[in-house]
Amino acid sequence: MAQADHGRTRILDAAAYTLRHKGLTGAKLSDIAKRAGMLAPSIYHHFPSKDHLVEEVMMEGIYHNNRHIMAQVEGLGSSASPIVRLRAAVVAHVDFLLTGDDYSSAVARVFDDLPDEMRKRVLAAYSSFDNYWRDLIVAAQRDGSANQALDPTVVRKFLIAMLDSCSSWYRPGKLSPAQIAEQAADMLLYGIAVERT
Repeated sequence: MAQADHGRTRILDAAAYTLRHKGLTGAKLSDIAKRAGMLAPSIYHHFPSKDHLVEEVMMEGIYHNNRHIMAQVEGLGSSASPIVRLRAAVVAHVDFLLTGDDYSSAVARVFDDLPDEMRKRVLAAYSSFDNYWRDLIVAAQRDGSANQALDPTVVRKFLIAMLDSCSSWYRPGKLSPAQIAEQAADMLLYGIAVERT
């Protein structure tokens, strides 16, 4: 049983890596199997289809990311202000996507390409992730540190879409993932306009 679980984990890890780097259409079962150190037909001993495998990677990615963000935010303690908590979530999300979590990056990269029924199931699983972000935004609006005129749902949707995009365009270079995460937080929370007097 343990060996079967190990094989399943290797396949999931390989699929997450392949989806992150090649997208949904570019992710071939043969590539996933090769990365997992097995033959492609062996995948079917663990997953009935590529769709089942992709969906499990999506669910794991949501879980990994949500758990990481919540740990960073809740680690600040209850005395942290809502805007500090929101900023910590932005930084944690970007840094996590850019520092090697294949599962979360795979979700960000392939979500829009998922078949409709699978996308609905993944969206349902996303609800706790969405609710957590919504609560952070609403708390910052309530205490006056975030613009109360903005609809929190619109803010959340734009925020997550912008943050998720980093895994598709980021290449190691001038700025580290942590620096990009800090700049993303500053831009999203404070804007890019220079205040004129």
